[in-house]
Amino acid sequence: MLELTPLTPAHIPLLQKYLRAYPRQSCDYAICNLMTWGKIYGNSFTIWKEHLVIVNPKYDYVMYPVGPGLSAKELRELVDIYREGHPLTQLVLIPEDWQIKIPDITQYFQLREDRDWADYVYLIENLVKLSGKKLAKKKNLISQFIRTYPEYQVIPITSDKKDVIIRFSEKWRRERNMEGIYLNAEFQAIKNTMEMWDEIPVEGIIICYKNRISAFSIFSEQTVDMVTEHFEKFDPEMKGSAQVINWETAKYLQDRYIWLNREQDMGLKGLRQAKSSYMPAFLVKFIFGKPLD
Repeated sequence: MLELTPLTPAHIPLLQKYLRAYPRQSCDYAICNLMTWGKIYGNSFTIWKEHLVIVNPKYDYVMYPVGPGLSAKELRELVDIYREGHPLTQLVLIPEDWQIKIPDITQYFQLREDRDWADYVYLIENLVKLSGKKLAKKKNLISQFIRTYPEYQVIPITSDKKDVIIRFSEKWRRERNMEGIYLNAEFQAIKNTMEMWDEIPVEGIIICYKNRISAFSIFSEQTVDMVTEHFEKFDPEMKGSAQVINWETAKYLQDRYIWLNREQDMGLKGLRQAKSSYMPAFLVKFIFGKPLD
């Protein structure tokens, strides 16, 4: 069995050490997600053959190890060790360039791509400029919002805004009748994020009009040139608020990063349409590896 240790904020320096040396574009490797969603899933880790290995025990997932690289045979050895107590274990988040780095992995695993869990990545510059006919409607909605709410402000999220963010998130979910296992878990992840705000590397902004919150976004660094937006909520009664929070987030980040990862659509039709409408530059694939018998 692997000797696993539950992930806590005390392990953030260790995570940063590995992920800065061996960056991954998948949002599942973002430290904020590892901490906040990890609290829900019970994420644990170990160091195995000088690689950081993160395990999601709720779904019996072994995340592809972070480090200089293991052979396909070693990856199978790792998964088999965890399978001793968890026979349904799968290796997840296999790099897209596996055919170059580990071409023989198909001798040990059956690979499967899941489109529902692919990350949407955008050029931040494009989200700021919103050029072209396909994005013209979004630009017009932003202009309408500015005309209707000319005195709106953009303020940074701090830990003292915890209750405001949680209440707004609950209101958003209730009014849009958004329920389900994932969405309930997302609400808990937002609560976890706000409760851990001063312990984890995370930022965010609020769109505020006359002391009323219109929208917010929460994000954190993914790699040196990519930032990941973890949560984005808006007031549907304020026309254009959805477009404004996206635009203001991009403006807030444009001097520090090139790419914005807006995470997955989970197979939700409306969310897929919304994320696709902003014309992503590329998707980060989610590839499973089921051990072959």
